[in-house]
Amino acid sequence: MFCRSNSLKSTETMRLMLSVCCGIIFGFIIGVSFPSSSLTKLNITSSIVSNFPIARDRNNVVSDQKPADPSIKIQNATDQLKIWVPSNPRGAERLPPGIVASESDYYPRRLWGKPSEDLQSKPKYLVTFTVGIKQKHNIDAAVKKFSDDFTILLFHYDGKTTEWDEFEWSKKAIHVSVRKQTKWWYAKRFLHPDIVTPYDYIFIWDEDLGVEHFDAKEYIKLIKKHGLEISQPGLDPRRGTTWQMTKRRGDREVHTTTEEKPGWCADPHLPPCAAFVEIMAPVFSRDAWRCVWYMIQNDLVHGWGLDFALRKCVDPAHKKIGVVDSQWIVHQGLPSLGNEGEAKDGKAPWKGVRDRCRKEWTMFQTRVANAEKAYFNSSSLKSAETMRLIFSVACGVMFGVFLGISFSTSSLTKLNITASIVSNFPIARDRNNIVSSQNHTNSSIKIQNATQQLKIWVPSNPKGAERLPPGLVASESDYYLRRLWGNPSEDLPSKPKCLVTFTVGVKQKHNIDAAVKKFSDDFTILLFHYDGKTTEWDDFEWSKRAIHVSARKQTKWWYAKRFLHPDIVSPYEYIFIWDEDLGVEHFDANEYIKLVKKHGLEISQPGLDPRKGTTWPMTIRRGNGEVHTLTEEKPGKCSDPHLPPCAAFVEIMAPVFSRDAWRCVWHMIQNDLIHGWGLDFALHKCVEPAHEKIGVVDAQWILHQSVPSLGNEGQAKDGKAAWRGVRERCEKEWSMFQSRVENAEKDYYISKGIDTSNFTFKSNGIDPSNFISH
Repeated sequence: MFCRSNSLKSTETMRLMLSVCCGIIFGFIIGVSFPSSSLTKLNITSSIVSNFPIARDRNNVVSDQKPADPSIKIQNATDQLKIWVPSNPRGAERLPPGIVASESDYYPRRLWGKPSEDLQSKPKYLVTFTVGIKQKHNIDAAVKKFSDDFTILLFHYDGKTTEWDEFEWSKKAIHVSVRKQTKWWYAKRFLHPDIVTPYDYIFIWDEDLGVEHFDAKEYIKLIKKHGLEISQPGLDPRRGTTWQMTKRRGDREVHTTTEEKPGWCADPHLPPCAAFVEIMAPVFSRDAWRCVWYMIQNDLVHGWGLDFALRKCVDPAHKKIGVVDSQWIVHQGLPSLGNEGEAKDGKAPWKGVRDRCRKEWTMFQTRVANAEKAYFNSSSLKSAETMRLIFSVACGVMFGVFLGISFSTSSLTKLNITASIVSNFPIARDRNNIVSSQNHTNSSIKIQNATQQLKIWVPSNPKGAERLPPGLVASESDYYLRRLWGNPSEDLPSKPKCLVTFTVGVKQKHNIDAAVKKFSDDFTILLFHYDGKTTEWDDFEWSKRAIHVSARKQTKWWYAKRFLHPDIVSPYEYIFIWDEDLGVEHFDANEYIKLVKKHGLEISQPGLDPRKGTTWPMTIRRGNGEVHTLTEEKPGKCSDPHLPPCAAFVEIMAPVFSRDAWRCVWHMIQNDLIHGWGLDFALHKCVEPAHEKIGVVDAQWILHQSVPSLGNEGQAKDGKAAWRGVRERCEKEWSMFQSRVENAEKDYYISKGIDTSNFTFKSNGIDPSNFISH
């Protein structure tokens, strides 16, 4: 620490010295020129400026050069056609803005028909419950308080989901099942702000709430009326222990302040006397949630202490955080998740859980305090350093002016003038000195100034998290399972490096069992269930440690867009997004990873057994090597040997993406085009050079069994089999996606002033020769 401090001081000293020297030189030039009426000295200065290296127009610089090789022109044209948009979301810079889908939703889609006709209405609100099967009838009563204007999302900590099928609403709900995980663990992984952005309000509720006196529609009306960004229903004061702030009052619609025990509130505008709701039944506006999500820590899963920090996400918090009294609930106080802990050293399971809760509260409080301290210290240092530099340069300039003037006149009388200027120059002074030097008659002005200085606003933070100190912002998450007890730092003996997902139905569970066993403990397993059956997978021990997501009749790419946000899967080096009908007898995941790393593949797939199923020549396995990146197709299929389907191409049944490639691909997936047809022809836009970084691994190969499982989930119509309607939609989506890509690229080039009249837009790119000849 001492060495680092000396280094910083040395760097700052050098910067100050350089600033002063530059100022003196500049001032000397001015001073020398100042007293004489002759223009000769001005010419000297002009000559210096004319020879100084400055940025000139690129076209003028290029025109001075005379390249003999015409390939330089071709290279310039190709470079102009490359897309790079810094204003796009991180990772999507290679895509034209018009194709970027940076946000998603939880709206279910049909497997058939026109995408534009999928949604008769779009729910405006989202309600989530973290549940166990023992509370299913309580949850049934709660869900019935929410209209069709709400998307229902259940987080199952006990692994039981199929058992909820007795309720009709459950078949339309989204179910996420991960054993022994908490509400805030789920919220950090499955409620990313970019996914829930279509919803005006997000309810994140426990399972033990009595809702006899609650109506969701009326509740929404009241929080809109009173401008509440973060809220909760009032709690019945006759049941359970609670904070004074969250107890229901019978004489009003809403309250935002209260009185607590003496000494509990240092400020009447701060928690727990104001700007405070509890974590059992909070409701967030879209904007407030975007901030709160970034504040939730990945390892602190119980959320204790979060309620005291929510105020950091809205301003003024004491007006925009409140309790709705006229729509109230009963907290039943059931220790359901607490009993999922581990008995240790003679302690009941719930005691270990409670100990961790308290520990997390302390840890979170410390993190907040340290992050704010670091922020204010860095802001103060930057401000002071900037002022020091300005002052140093100014002094240097004035001293240089004095030297220059003295040099030409040998008069010392002007020294007094310079000294007087310096003595009156405004410099950065200590904040306390500034305050003490002011003669305010109203002390409230001082308080207001201090409050303004303590407010946090960091434009470089992720969107929505600007009010938070950077050291507190958790901008990415993971799918690592956490314990309910113990030290957070000891939760993870190891962290899986890769993620594998399968989109499955229960009929293929034995095939998936064989596939999963090809992946070691270095892989997180995530199953997407299109048939709503998850409990049936308990036959397999690995399934109890896997993550299960269930939404009926949804496709792999619908799931991928909702549950594989790049910020959530960021810890994984590679993401496998696979179908359920793959034979893996000749496949080993660890060896596969070694090969894609060895050959530098960012997007890949195993080779396909040529003896089974129809496929593209590019993806057929070759028996004489480890990897291939190009092939030959039928005449006319490939306009360029470096573009799909002859190169830079894998199919969508078993792709594997590097972390960086997936961040781009995710932004290219469209929310309404759920089958993914055409996506494989556009993957090359996400890596460069694509013909070298996209390839097929021959030494680790699979068999495509071509089981039309999801296709049979379609709808028979007009005498057509169900799978035909699905197939027609797939083909329609391919055409739609191709058009969107082409239009987005065309708009991008036009915005850059490039004439596209002679371009031939294709899903696999633009021929640079059209640009050159034009």
